[in-house]
Amino acid sequence: MIFGILFALSFSFFVSAQSNLDKKITKGLNYLYNFRFDKSQKIFNEIIDADSTNPAGYHFQSVAFLWYYLDNKDESHLDSFLSYSETAINKSEDIITTETEDPFPFYILGSTYSYRALAFARAEEYLNALWATKESYTYLNKAVALDSSYADAYFGLGLFNFAVSQTPSVWKWALNLTGISGDRNKGMDYLTLAADKGKYSSVDAQFYLSQLKAEFLSDYTGAHYYLDKLVKTYPGNLLFKSTDASLLIKEKKLKKAEKLLFGITASKDSSFKQIKTYANLFLGDIFFAIDNFDSAKTFYQRFLDSPTDNHFKGMAALKLGLCYQFTNFSEKATKYYLLAGEGNMDLDEDIYAMDIGERYLENPPDSSELKLILIKNLLDAGSYKEAMDSLESLSSNSVSDTIQAFISYYRSDAKYYLGEFQESREVAVSLIENEFAEEWVRAFACFYAARASKELGSILDTQLFLGYANDFNDFHFQNKLRNLIYSLSSQFQP
Repeated sequence: MIFGILFALSFSFFVSAQSNLDKKITKGLNYLYNFRFDKSQKIFNEIIDADSTNPAGYHFQSVAFLWYYLDNKDESHLDSFLSYSETAINKSEDIITTETEDPFPFYILGSTYSYRALAFARAEEYLNALWATKESYTYLNKAVALDSSYADAYFGLGLFNFAVSQTPSVWKWALNLTGISGDRNKGMDYLTLAADKGKYSSVDAQFYLSQLKAEFLSDYTGAHYYLDKLVKTYPGNLLFKSTDASLLIKEKKLKKAEKLLFGITASKDSSFKQIKTYANLFLGDIFFAIDNFDSAKTFYQRFLDSPTDNHFKGMAALKLGLCYQFTNFSEKATKYYLLAGEGNMDLDEDIYAMDIGERYLENPPDSSELKLILIKNLLDAGSYKEAMDSLESLSSNSVSDTIQAFISYYRSDAKYYLGEFQESREVAVSLIENEFAEEWVRAFACFYAARASKELGSILDTQLFLGYANDFNDFHFQNKLRNLIYSLSSQFQP
């Protein structure tokens, strides 16, 4: 009887201590996600001071330094992150025995290694990143083996499954060494579980889900479901605001996006320079789309002058060149057409920019090409009726067969968004075998025909045209089209 009472009291004390720890962690994470790093650091230090054997404080303290490093690649931030995460690993290993039935230390180990994988990948230490990924996957699986309902562990497992499913086949052999086969649907299911039921990983899972739904599934409503809550709950988080602005641009809600982006550029937070840098790129794209080329010049130049990676700098240079072309500074335009080849050649946009930049250096865009770009801007701004009027006007002029093919391509797109699905499909079908259309235009025309067929209720035609689209290889914006194909195809899966 006495032993039973003592056991009950000790168990009650353990539950109370764990509950207090959970509350502390949650409070610290709320400050962390709101970019109140001084306050989150204080709370995680309190957790460490209260029990230096517990790995939780060290693990969560490391996260801010990881975020700093991912943004600015400052080696001091990497060193701080690696120091805290190494301590978290050691403390977790110290409390794990063969009889351990608590999934928490395995979750901490798995999460810590997953963050280390991100850091090593950013540092271009790919073997270390691969090894950390393998360790993370192992420990997270141990956590769910102990408790299959431990939702937090499914965040990392979901992210790994999705990421590996997207990896080019040339790298599959390396990732196979981690034991992760890569299942896209399983990845989304796991992330949803962590987002809806997780305790520590819920916010991360919600953020990544919003990204994946927008980028890979074109599910903007689903993306907003998670992202809007994050922006509202954590108004100080510049990353969430930037991601929301990017989503609004995809939805062609340019004014709303512009307001968010100006808020980011005006922020006094100096820790995340890259987020501000990309805000300049997005603002350049917005002003370009509404033909405000002087303002677009300013923001594209700020982006190009920033000491960040070369991602999207080719496309920014190309568009900046076009800004000068439209404002009658052709010599300056040439300078930026040349710089269009200095982007990241792993990105569809920068590969395209390099090719077009080289073309413009030999033959600057003529009046019909410039008019076509202005029409594309109308489509990007969601002005479909005005775009149709401009297409009809341009088509009546004497233009090349290649320009006529682009006119048909944009006409199919505009008619789709105007709800004229039959006409959209007919125009798209006419492009598929058009010898004057560029290869990427013909590939996308197959998708345009597929999505119009879907709206017309013809599943068979939808699948047929998707099959045609899949037959194309080695063309511009190939990754974008593959994602669009997957998004449309997934709507027919049981």
